[in-house]
Amino acid sequence: MEESEFLSAICVRIQAAEPVLWIQTDDDAWLAMTIKNALTAKQIPCEITEAPSWDASNARRVFIWQPPTAADILAHERDLARLLRQMRAQTTCVILVPRSLHKPTFLDPVPLLDAPLPDWNARRTLISLALGSLAKDPRRLERIAAVSAGLSRVQISRILARCLVEARETQNFDDWEKRVVQEKRQLLADNLSLDVIDDPATIQDLGGADDLKQWLQLRASAFTQDAQNFGIQPPRGLLLVGIQGCGKSLAAKAIANTWKFPLLQLDMSAIFSTAQAPDAVLRQALAVADAMSPAVIWCDEIEKAFAQDADPTTRRLLGHILNWMQERRSTAFFVATANDISNLPAELMRKGRFDEIFFLDLPTDSARRDIFAIHLRKRKRDPNQFDLAKLAQATQNFSGAEIEQTIIAALFSAFSKRSTLTTDHILDAAHDIVPLYKQREHEIKQLREWASERTRMASADERLLSYFS
Repeated sequence: MEESEFLSAICVRIQAAEPVLWIQTDDDAWLAMTIKNALTAKQIPCEITEAPSWDASNARRVFIWQPPTAADILAHERDLARLLRQMRAQTTCVILVPRSLHKPTFLDPVPLLDAPLPDWNARRTLISLALGSLAKDPRRLERIAAVSAGLSRVQISRILARCLVEARETQNFDDWEKRVVQEKRQLLADNLSLDVIDDPATIQDLGGADDLKQWLQLRASAFTQDAQNFGIQPPRGLLLVGIQGCGKSLAAKAIANTWKFPLLQLDMSAIFSTAQAPDAVLRQALAVADAMSPAVIWCDEIEKAFAQDADPTTRRLLGHILNWMQERRSTAFFVATANDISNLPAELMRKGRFDEIFFLDLPTDSARRDIFAIHLRKRKRDPNQFDLAKLAQATQNFSGAEIEQTIIAALFSAFSKRSTLTTDHILDAAHDIVPLYKQREHEIKQLREWASERTRMASADERLLSYFS
């Protein structure tokens, strides 16, 4: 939601006589003044207060309160509870703008609103003021504004202040974007359970999966203004289901690099273990994802976070995710991966949640040849010097991860013998590996049967299709 829309929504709630509003933000001082200016423009009496006192004489007056601690809120529990009971047009309205505080249980009926993070123009203005004469270079200004997406005003100001101190000490005023990105990664990791992933994986590193690759390439330009003018809506997300080690995580990284988007990993385990309220952390993380868009948001092994028999807190967080997936206006692209489909909640699988659900199976013969070639090149070996057909035949029912392990084991063997890596070294290593398929054949066949009716194949191999038919 943009700033103007957010302020309009606040004004509507006040005019509708909602007695108490709770707005979650890091930019509490800025937001308080912004709301006051918006209400004053609408001729609604308003004041920012540190020690509020609410009674009937203050009818139709709005108080904006910035409580520094939860204890301050609890001290006024009786007054706030009374306001909640007086749902009449003449009641006072109190807007609480705390900085990252837990909402007390007695305020459960109060709606929790997320203030929007600064958009590109707001960030550009803020950065220009912070840098002063250093902001005269328009390219520097625009690059910093771009990489600071997803940060609050307070965070941007603090990062730039530190960068300025370092730059003056070293007399190095270059690489500002790199400095901001490094600080940004630390902030995201510490506060939001979001991690900026830097991984060079590309779509060429994904063996097989031709249909998935084609799907991605067709939509690479769908986020442009030209595409929207043509009537195309940007794609919203993918669910990648499949056997362990078959490239689901690699695909998520490849999507981001193919589209040249930042990749943010949403760590649900960190959200559940945070000292803050999980709901608030998740909502803020999704707000950052929207602000950083276009971006790829990756949730790995989503079935572990949202099992069907989840507790009420987990179900509530799943509701936040689903609502965001359905209602968001940003161009954030959500990629979820899953191994165990039996634990996936039905709500997540409903049509319309994802643009497509792809199934990544064990690689076919031709895909295994491609995967061997990919990993040999990564280790500075010429694939043409190896019998790829023979290697593919010897690794039937191996996953991509298991194929990589055969090469790693073969390298150790060759190095210990002080010899050049050969096809025989890899064949010997493959002989020693027991693939997951042999250990869990029944489960894998069940997964394939489930996928045949509910998903699209990432690789439309003829033998796979004949298996299903």
